[in-house]
Amino acid sequence: MALAISTVADSISKLSVTGLTIKDINEIPAGTDSRGKTLIPKPNFMTDFSMERDSFGGGSTAKMTVNYTLNYRMLYKPVGAGRQNVLEYYDDLTSMIGLVLDAVLAIDTLTGTVDIVPLSVTNMGLVNDPADQAWYGCDFAFRVMEFVN
Repeated sequence: MALAISTVADSISKLSVTGLTIKDINEIPAGTDSRGKTLIPKPNFMTDFSMERDSFGGGSTAKMTVNYTLNYRMLYKPVGAGRQNVLEYYDDLTSMIGLVLDAVLAIDTLTGTVDIVPLSVTNMGLVNDPADQAWYGCDFAFRVMEFVN
């Protein structure tokens, strides 16, 4: 059995979303550049793992369907970057969220997986970067399905 979690994360990092830098799991910055918008894997990067056997057999011969969720955080704008509060950025942040969702929904082929779909967008508003600095942003969850063996 060879899950392709790292390959899927690499494929996500190669998505093209205008105005957004998408980081792979080996590129998570200690602090985030306040001049750009960034999508990074969250510390709880993979959650909700489940597996279902699709055939008899053991070890390397059984066919399985594996599902898991990959979690990302969008850092849109550092707190204090504007003249007002978070409401100033909602329109542009919402548009960027739509672009990310469009990019994921438009995936024809994603190396290492069978399917990926947006599962949720949460925490729209104040979020923290890896250095615990406050940003305006949100969290994404993408549900991934892999066929193994």
